[in-house]
Parts: sequence; structure tokens; C-alpha cells
Amino acid sequence: MKTERMLVFCACCLAMPAVFAQAQSDLDQSRKNAIVTAIEAVKSSVVTINVLEIREEQVADPFSSDFMGMFDFYFRRPRVQGRVVEGIGTGFLFDAQGHILTNYHVIQDADRIASATLSDGSALDVEVIGADERTDIAVLRVRTDHALPFARLGDSNNLFIGEWVIAIGNPFGTMISDPQPSVSVGVVSANHRRVRREVGGGQRLYQGMIQTDAAINPGNSGGPLVNALGEVVGINTMLFSQSGGDQGLGFAIPINRARRVAEEIIQYGRRRNPWLGFRGEALGALQPQTLQRLNIQIEAGVLVTEILRTCPAYKQGLDVGDIIYAVNGEPVEHPLDIDFINWGLFIGDQVEIDFYHNGAKEKIRFPVEEVSPPEQ
Repeated sequence: MKTERMLVFCACCLAMPAVFAQAQSDLDQSRKNAIVTAIEAVKSSVVTINVLEIREEQVADPFSSDFMGMFDFYFRRPRVQGRVVEGIGTGFLFDAQGHILTNYHVIQDADRIASATLSDGSALDVEVIGADERTDIAVLRVRTDHALPFARLGDSNNLFIGEWVIAIGNPFGTMISDPQPSVSVGVVSANHRRVRREVGGGQRLYQGMIQTDAAINPGNSGGPLVNALGEVVGINTMLFSQSGGDQGLGFAIPINRARRVAEEIIQYGRRRNPWLGFRGEALGALQPQTLQRLNIQIEAGVLVTEILRTCPAYKQGLDVGDIIYAVNGEPVEHPLDIDFINWGLFIGDQVEIDFYHNGAKEKIRFPVEEVSPPEQ
């Protein structure tokens, strides 16, 4: 009996290392969750972008002193010198051809790109392919024949409010010596968020944005916003903050829009202009006597004041004096409302305009063509 108990005890002792090993394996597996896997899938494609801007500054010329230096303070001649200002941003490789997506504002004022490095410290030789200021998208390309890791793009139209997302970038990059990117985790707080026109200076298409509470800080701009599948669903672009730091209000450009802009830039070297071919004024900005003289009894809309006779809208029936009240189902009250809808379109997209013509409701549909606005 004692022998049998001894055999059982020995068998248990022999089995314990295997049990501990299995427990450790299970623990390691539980630590390597979907978020960890998603980060591993994307981080090797993330690029740190360092740019240099040379700013001209006027300084007093020390060699222009007058006799005895009596009037130096008032009459010393200024000279101009350059001051180098460094900036940092993030980008990511998104195809096998070595193209990098980032924000336009990352390279907007750059005189040159000082460096672009991967997370393993590899330096990249890059060139600017093109950029679109309105959508805040820029495309770079790596000059190399070697295969590089690139991120898989997802579908930003298929996001759930509350699903996990990961912001990857290089906040305060020059303060940290190693090149690996930082990650922060949050959720999709809102989708298709409309940011006020004033935020982008009236010219940036910060509409249809993804809002997230994943920390986005200076230096994160241009980095990928990634879902739990390891797919890029947005480009980290901006944050709302009174202190300059993260307050849980970050915004990303949806990848579906960024992808289409990038495709245009790669194919044409620019974003083709989808101007609709007309200009107008907000009814709310017109004097009451003007509205009365024009027999306009509508409270909100855009009065067409100029239109090209060669544009599709004119050919379909829109004319000077008509009042537009909706474009693609969205109410419009100001010309910039139409501009923002227009800037989100691409050549070949269908556009639908609802308007009043001589007091009667009309509707026209036409494909967007590339139309150049007349010079001011």
C-alpha cells in the first residue's frame, strides 16, 4: 500500500512541471490578446517623419554702426538670417510600392524632410509624391527596391461605436531617443463627426471624422488608427484640448476617404478638383430689401449668383437666381456647406442638388467632373 502511495506521489511530482508549463502557456496566451496582435501587425509599417523648416528672421547688422555708434539704436540696418525649426510627425506604409500616408500639415511648412525611420531604426530615403491641403492628406514614397512591411487598410464605414481602436504614433518624438512608436488604446467614441469649419480655418475637410478617446498627442499626426483586427481605419489628425495635451477628444480622418485621395495623388500627382461650377451667397447674409426685391420668401439656402455654362449643373437646369437648399440630402445654408460636401466628392461620383426655380422645387443629378474655378 505504501508502495502504491509512493508511486502516485512520484507520478504527481513528475506531472507538476508539465502542469506549471501549461499554466504558464495559458497565461502567456491570455496576455497576447487581440490588441497586442493588432499592434504587432501594424507597428513595423509605422514611420517617424522629421522635417526641417527654415524661418527668416531680421536681426540688427553689427557691422553697420554709424560714427561713434551714436544712432545705432535707431538706424542700425537689419539683416536677415535663417533659423532652423524642427518638426516631427508620423506616417505609415500602406502598399507594396513603398507609399507612405501622412497628414498634409506634417510636411506643410517643411523645406525638406530630414529623416524618415522605421520602428527598427532603419533610415528611409523618401520623396513627396503629392498632397491635398483640403483633406489634409499627403503621400510620400520610399526610394528602394527592397520589400518593406506595410499595413492592411480596413473599412471605416464599418465601425461600431464603442469598439476598440489603437492610436499609433510618435508623440514628442525628439524627447525619446529610440525610434519605436508609442501606442494608446481607446474606443470609437463617435463616427461621422462634423467638426466646425473654423477649426480648419474654413478650408480643411474635417467632416465625417472618427472620434476616439485613445490618446492623440503632438507628434501623433499622420499615424494609423487601428482596429482590433490590425486594420488601419483612420489617420490620427487632431485633438481638442485647452492645455495642449490629450483630453480624450481625438479625431482621425476615415481611411476610406484617405485611400481615395491617396489613389488620386499617386495616379495624377494631385487631387483632381471636383468644383461643381457655380458660386452663391447665403440667404441669411442678404439684406431684407434684397430678398424682397428678388421675391425670395425662403429663410435658408444658397442663392446661385454665378455659374459656368459648361458645367454639368448648368446643363441639367441649374441657373443664376435659383436657390439651393440641399446637396446629396444634406441641408445647406452657406456656400461653405456646399464646398465641404463638394470637397468630399471625387470625379465620377454622383451629386444630387435640390433647389427652388421660380418658386418651384426642382432636383437634378449628374456625375462630378473636373472643373477649374475661374481666377478671382
